[in-house]
Amino acid sequence: MAFSPRALNKSHPHPLKVLIPLFPDFNTFDANGPIEVLSQANRNNPSGSSIFALTLAADNELTRSIEGISIARDISLTDALTRVEEWDIVLLPGGVRDSILGIIEKHQSGVLKSVLMQLLKRYADVKDGLTLTVCTGSLFLAALGVLDGRTVTSHWAALGGVKSLCDGNGSKTKVVRARWVDSKEEGLPRLITAGGVACGIDATFYLVELIAGAEIAEKAATVVDYQRRGEELQEDFVIPAGK
Repeated sequence: MAFSPRALNKSHPHPLKVLIPLFPDFNTFDANGPIEVLSQANRNNPSGSSIFALTLAADNELTRSIEGISIARDISLTDALTRVEEWDIVLLPGGVRDSILGIIEKHQSGVLKSVLMQLLKRYADVKDGLTLTVCTGSLFLAALGVLDGRTVTSHWAALGGVKSLCDGNGSKTKVVRARWVDSKEEGLPRLITAGGVACGIDATFYLVELIAGAEIAEKAATVVDYQRRGEELQEDFVIPAGK
């Protein structure tokens, strides 16, 4: 069995600490869609208490997104790294593929060590942690070798890139097209990967249901007028080539 995440332990104290790392050219929808879902779960909890406490982390005070707007951080990525064991959930958005690959290449070559990459690698060793990636966010984990032995997804146009990075690491990773995939492989920390943009909302509702139950998840979906979709796994999808 997979390691049991503390976030799914009913006796673990709430609110659960959710870290959302940002990087230049991230997609605001990848982050804000899940943020809205988690916030609605808080507001629709019958007990009146918060289920999730959200923290934005970034290198700089302001991080500019692909949409051209800047988002303020709560803490630095360096601070988040020093507190790596503290986070119950890491929610990693995607963004511009070339920008992500640029961060990866500079980090791997030693030109510019990325605190974000160090954070993700360290958190992957937290056995009772839980990571949710949205869209191209999975590229970071592919480059770090974190996806080895797992079944994962990403934005459909980035599936080839994820596969190439995994293959380059000699990884035994099954890359599929799906709205989300809950990776529960034996002996590995829990990982949920979501497809492109809006898929992150479905994956987050799924996460809320795992943690807080179907009633809260459905009430939150009703409030935001959102029609949930399932995993929709397409194992026969032909993965496009990509770097």
